[in-house]
Amino acid sequence: MALTRERILETALSLLSDYGLGDLSMRRLATELGVAPGALYYHVRNKQELLTRLAGRMLGPAPAVSRNDPGDSPHTQGISEREVTETVVEQARAAREAVLRYQDGADVIGIALAADQESVSSFVAMRETFERGSISPTHADWAARTVLHTVLGFVSTEHNRLRLEASSAPAEDSGARDIQDARACEFGVRAVIRGVLDEASEQ
Repeated sequence: MALTRERILETALSLLSDYGLGDLSMRRLATELGVAPGALYYHVRNKQELLTRLAGRMLGPAPAVSRNDPGDSPHTQGISEREVTETVVEQARAAREAVLRYQDGADVIGIALAADQESVSSFVAMRETFERGSISPTHADWAARTVLHTVLGFVSTEHNRLRLEASSAPAEDSGARDIQDARACEFGVRAVIRGVLDEASEQ
């Protein structure tokens, strides 16, 4: 089978899901694909680019705020604080669900955010939503980063708990705790959004 970027990313996601970021080296990836390590660099320049592209695959397209006129710029139509809140909450929920599927997924998104935040669809969508709420571009950028880091923090904690449970007896009611984790994350996200909107109104 020919080596393609698509095949590299699919295999890397599989390794990440099964073994975590610590075992996702370029050499391990090449071995899994049955190629020499140097062959990978025709398709991805380095591990940083690999992780950035993986972040895009993990997150996929983020939910976007609706527009009355598809031809309008994202920033020409204002939306209410309630619309900002509910849209960002939905975007945060989608990001959490996507990242939870992969071991160390929060770390991968964090690296991508540091390397090239424009490649992180959830961040871009959240920033656009805040800007549509009449928040300045600078504050919208900070707000989107804060919300996304809040989500990643919750996901990281959930992954750590799952690792601990893997070496002990299964939790008696893991389903109920998963629901509580989701609610806790949403509570934190709403608190951040409320603070952002309050701060913006005082500027």
